Amino acid sequence: MNILHVIPSFAPAWRYGGPIIASLGLTTALAKRGHNVKVFTTNKDGDGILPVEIGKPVAMQGIEVTYFPVGFPRWYYFSFKLSHALKHNLPDIDIVHIHSVYLWPTTIAAYWCRKLKIPYLVRPLGMLDSINVEKNYEYKITSFMSKIKKNTYMKFIGKHDLNNAAGIHYTSQYEKDLSSKWKIKTEDAVIPLGVDIPKSNIRLSGHKIAGVQDKLKTILFLSRLDPIKGIETLIETINILYQIRKDFNLIIGGSGTKEYELKLRKIIDDNGLNDVISMIGNVGQLDKNNIFENADLFVLLSHHENFGIVVAEAMATKLPVIISSNVGIQNYVKDYGAGVVIKENNPELIARQIGDLLDDDKLRIEMGNKARYLCENEFTWDKVAGQTEKYYELILNKSD
Repeated sequence: MNILHVIPSFAPAWRYGGPIIASLGLTTALAKRGHNVKVFTTNKDGDGILPVEIGKPVAMQGIEVTYFPVGFPRWYYFSFKLSHALKHNLPDIDIVHIHSVYLWPTTIAAYWCRKLKIPYLVRPLGMLDSINVEKNYEYKITSFMSKIKKNTYMKFIGKHDLNNAAGIHYTSQYEKDLSSKWKIKTEDAVIPLGVDIPKSNIRLSGHKIAGVQDKLKTILFLSRLDPIKGIETLIETINILYQIRKDFNLIIGGSGTKEYELKLRKIIDDNGLNDVISMIGNVGQLDKNNIFENADLFVLLSHHENFGIVVAEAMATKLPVIISSNVGIQNYVKDYGAGVVIKENNPELIARQIGDLLDDDKLRIEMGNKARYLCENEFTWDKVAGQTEKYYELILNKSD
């Protein structure tokens, strides 16, 4: 098949976290299965741009990526050249996989697909549920404008694009259920994301991360720093736990806006937790496994997470997890016994759960082994690409 993925941002824009990792994993896995895979994206990277060649295909792990310059308005990822390229390249494409909603690449790709009668499907990245639509930002005006833009987009553009798609790709049942408010008529499929299974299974290999003290058990948070990730709840939890015991520390890995990072550092400082909590900044892809292997427990208390690719990455290294029930991957964690799913946003309860796991080495090892088995059984990229391939075939057969 000739497959085109249209994505607002792509590797190496790692600042955007899971969506970039997952998009690269899926596209390269499809290429390994013998498909001709192309990616159209923009060069936007936060407030700056990626140091990449513009307008020409770049070879990357068996796929072909073309970056287009983003213009005004930048928040919309507007790119006239992306539109021009879609118009002239789509006739050679069998199916288009669009990632995200609310943004120009989605809108223009859906438009040209309909115009040229090319079947397309949309992966909404968890953006269709009410939690995302009503998301609050650091400034009230930003939150207000975001809600206005999202609701207006869905009313006049988004629902039309989705209802005329050949398919919707949800990554979890949780994401699908929370998207029901829009009453999209298009048939959908739930296909999870994948994860690279590291060959090394060494835990506590001896190479310690900056901020990790010897003989202390390490709790790890690793994700984009954003209020929706529940980091403030985690810090409050750690504050409660630290009043009881001093045999652990927390590593917070990831980056966010300057304002939010400063806010987190102030909370840590105000609670006198500088000796127990270390913020290590953005973590490169090559460093991730080492950080996972040197941790004892992974925690993600997100208020919303349509899948939770970083949870799968942690589990692939035999790391047991504690996650909120708002993380899409939760059913897998419960079914396989790979960790603990917290139902209540209660720091005192979460502190007890963390403390119990820190005290039970045998249980952590058992959960870690089940976590690894879960990833090998459900989340290999080849298996996920195979499911995606079958979904493409189903769509193409219906469109004939």
